[in-house]
Amino acid sequence: MAEIHPATAQLLGNFRYDHLPEPLQAVSKPFYDLAHQLAETLSGPEVTRALGDLWDAKNWAVVAASNSALEEALPPAAVAPEPGDVVLYQLTEHDAADINRQRTDFHQSGSADQKTGFVGHNGNHATEGDVCPAVVVRVFNESTTTCNLQVLLDGTDTYWATSRVEGGDPGQWARRGGV
Repeated sequence: MAEIHPATAQLLGNFRYDHLPEPLQAVSKPFYDLAHQLAETLSGPEVTRALGDLWDAKNWAVVAASNSALEEALPPAAVAPEPGDVVLYQLTEHDAADINRQRTDFHQSGSADQKTGFVGHNGNHATEGDVCPAVVVRVFNESTTTCNLQVLLDGTDTYWATSRVEGGDPGQWARRGGV
């Protein structure tokens, strides 16, 4: 067994791995073992240099393992919607008031009673928080997923929701299963 130079001994301390999370310890431990094997069997300034490079390699391996773990934990990046995609839109209080006003106007005009074939705003009462399917008509900004939507209402009409962003609150749209 070679005598370990003080600079080499100090460098060996960099190979400890007990402070790392368990999955990263498994990546770091082989470098620790190799570093100690080299320091105990070889001597000279080249050993210190080799240990420095090995330490760099160990650090990059730990970073790579850490990044892999983060990528596995992240949900896949959502693909921006395209025109024709169906999403879910949650009505705001203002949306519901507009829809209900248009439907009331249609009935009060007498058009619904005249049976002329005129199709107007006719359907069930809309309420804030109602979730309705919506067809993406246009995507303005993929980074904020700002879209214009044709909201399919529970009736014979639709609602034009413009410049709406993705989210889970009233006035926002979500991918199916996300509201």
